[in-house]
Amino acid sequence: MRQLRNRLGFYQIAQLGTIVRRLGHGRKAIDCHFGVHLRGLFVPALPSIVLAQTGDVKPQCGGPNTSADDWIAGCSSIIAAGTASGRELAAAYAQRGFAFTLKRNLGQAETDLDQAVKIDPSYAPGFVNHANFWNVSRKPDRALADSEQALRIDPTFPLAHFTHGSAALNLGQYDRAIADYSEALRLRPNGGADVYKFRGHAYYRKGDYDHAVADYSERLKLKPNDVGILLSRGDALRNKKELTRASADYSEAIRLAPDNPGGWKGRGFIRLTTQDFKGAVADFDEAIRRDPNESGVYLNRGAALSLLKENDRALADFDMAIRLEPKHPLAYVNRGATLNDRGERAAAIASINKALQLAPGFPPALEALKKIGAANGKAQKPLRTLSPEVGRRNFRECALPVSGIDLERKDINRIIAACTVLIEAQGGSDDDRSIVHQQRGSMYRRLGKYELALADFSQSIRYDPKSADAYTGRGNAYRGLHQLDQALADHSEAIRLEPNNASAYNNRGNTWRDKKDYDKAIADYDAAIKLSPNYAGAFYNRGNARLEASDKSGSLADYREALKLNPNLQPAADMLKELGVNP
Repeated sequence: MRQLRNRLGFYQIAQLGTIVRRLGHGRKAIDCHFGVHLRGLFVPALPSIVLAQTGDVKPQCGGPNTSADDWIAGCSSIIAAGTASGRELAAAYAQRGFAFTLKRNLGQAETDLDQAVKIDPSYAPGFVNHANFWNVSRKPDRALADSEQALRIDPTFPLAHFTHGSAALNLGQYDRAIADYSEALRLRPNGGADVYKFRGHAYYRKGDYDHAVADYSERLKLKPNDVGILLSRGDALRNKKELTRASADYSEAIRLAPDNPGGWKGRGFIRLTTQDFKGAVADFDEAIRRDPNESGVYLNRGAALSLLKENDRALADFDMAIRLEPKHPLAYVNRGATLNDRGERAAAIASINKALQLAPGFPPALEALKKIGAANGKAQKPLRTLSPEVGRRNFRECALPVSGIDLERKDINRIIAACTVLIEAQGGSDDDRSIVHQQRGSMYRRLGKYELALADFSQSIRYDPKSADAYTGRGNAYRGLHQLDQALADHSEAIRLEPNNASAYNNRGNTWRDKKDYDKAIADYDAAIKLSPNYAGAFYNRGNARLEASDKSGSLADYREALKLNPNLQPAADMLKELGVNP
């Protein structure tokens, strides 16, 4: 970390709640959402069958080699027979309640477990199963009470210590949890796989990473393919700054479960902190491909892209992070720093001030304002002032409707220049600025400069968050960058904002076609054509999808209709000719 800070001057990694982050000072920020695999701590299942070991239940109601469904059937037969009473009947209800808990049929579980402790109030396993139910139901205070009752009845019952420890863990009483798990291990030394797991979590939450690593390692000796524990140990090692070992754990998790985003996120963070920025971006790409809805990964990838001087892509990532988590101040700071790097100081100050609105006195925001010479919210250099005449002339030039019109390179450059004059000037409503960025983004996309287009469409959305055209435009830019999941998300948002936007359906159809999901692509083209029956481009695109889906006759019909609607649509004529049919 010291080497990284020396290179950047300032850096911060945030830490909020269960998300492992560290705060410092600086203009760039890495926000790392880790530990998500620990969020299941509220639902620890008992590590073994409770009642099968007590001799109180017949084998068909709790045999070790049978399933929860078998237990339910067996226990139900005992209860229905009407011959069991006292402890035997309580045990049958308790074991069936445990089986229902495992199946997450919590209503029936509660009924059975209430009945078990009512029939025999001195039956410790009944209270243990009841405590387990309360842990699973996210009511740790009640789990604690039932566990304590079980321990009053039998202080040497290992599973009572386990459920008591789990309740304490969920209540944030880490020392108490550790003591309970340790006692469970002492009483049953050979039943420790799950106990090591949860005691490791308690040590981790306490910040005792040495003991957390030790317990996770014991768990992995017994369950070497436990991906969640590999990720947890990787996190603990990362916090110990043993980055090589942490990376090895994340890599092993990737090998075992390549579709789990956790390993990619963890290793990406290690690569980011060790200045392998390209490797970090590659890992974050994989994480986002598997889970496109976690804002912290976009923040991390954005930081890596910023360090690679890919500011346009970084800006798009920070925008996505804000979209997913609108009240996260660090995302606004990162976005402001990147806007400043692009020379958009006014927009940078506005973004950083938004962070201060969300979190007054937020140190990274104050430091960022200081770094760009705007500690009092004032830009170091004022933006250019345009005369009304110059402003109107450039706006007419920039905002000239050109959809569906082929333009020469010189015309595209002229429009970009006019839009840039307006972007770099003072004044203009949010609606006007949204339009200007949207138009320049469209021109950049025509030139194949998808990263520049992405940045402009993102800026357009910031000025007008309800612009369906800006969202579908940005979706097209993502498609050009082969980031198809992000493209789908933006086109879908455009459709949500404006359900009658035929272009958005057409554009989403193109993305589905890129993903070779032809049924969804054709469905979107159908929707576009229904909304706009004269949409030649949608007929042409549907023809392409049908051809790739082996529907030659359907594709021919679509190409012909596209050409009928627009006789100048040369690609449709070319496809007909390629298929041996006269246009």
